[in-house]
Amino acid sequence: MLGKFGILLAILIMVLIFYFVISFGAGVFSKGEKKPEIKKYIKSVNILLLIIAIVGIILVLFM
Repeated sequence: MLGKFGILLAILIMVLIFYFVISFGAGVFSKGEKKPEIKKYIKSVNILLLIIAIVGIILVLFM
């Protein structure tokens, strides 16, 4: 079984993968001009992923 830090590492890797998939799908890595709606969406997604990572860290540290 995974220990505390293995679970934490898995959570952080999944958050990083979600970030890259969502950013790639929204066209953040393209060279063209980005619409304000997309910038707002990416900012919201980044905040959500940050909250998920922080909650995951807190839960793992209190296990």
